[in-house]
Amino acid sequence: MSFEDILNKIEQEAQRRQKAILQNARLEAEKILEKAKIEINQESERLIQQRTKESQLLVQRMLAEAKLKGRGIIGKIKSDAFQKVRSEVAAAFSEKISQSQKKWYTKIILNHSTSKDEVIFMAPDEANSLGENFIKQLNQENKTSFHYGGVTQEIESGLLLKKGGMVLNLSLNSLLEDAFRQNESQIAQMLFKGIEK
Repeated sequence: MSFEDILNKIEQEAQRRQKAILQNARLEAEKILEKAKIEINQESERLIQQRTKESQLLVQRMLAEAKLKGRGIIGKIKSDAFQKVRSEVAAAFSEKISQSQKKWYTKIILNHSTSKDEVIFMAPDEANSLGENFIKQLNQENKTSFHYGGVTQEIESGLLLKKGGMVLNLSLNSLLEDAFRQNESQIAQMLFKGIEK
């Protein structure tokens, strides 16, 4: 058997094991994410930690096998594992938001608004489910002066706060990117603890 054939077999076996491990990780994550009940800011950290802890043993075993087969495979597995955590946390956020949409967006708006009188533009789904009535209710309950700006096509989900020439992107993608940027090294340490770079 040639060296190239050996490398191909190693890569195929690593890919097969990677798919099986990631499938098992997906099933475990679905069970865990159903139990999420705390506030969204705390929820993001808890979901990241819980998901990565459960994935850690599977990833380490897969990485140990892949380490014998080449550095290139390890890099791909690390990238895939990180993306898997990302996608599952994104799904958990979406699920959590859909369970208490008004409460979640109220908290996000109040936490990120500087003047409490910005114009709020909503992505199409949020405009359909929340709309102008949500802004009126928000203003009444919190003594604020927000204005409904209508539907925006600039984002897929979430809100935009605009005042003057300033725009604050409160889309789900933007909020998740911020959370992952802040926790990237912690996630990597938890996933790849004990594995050489």
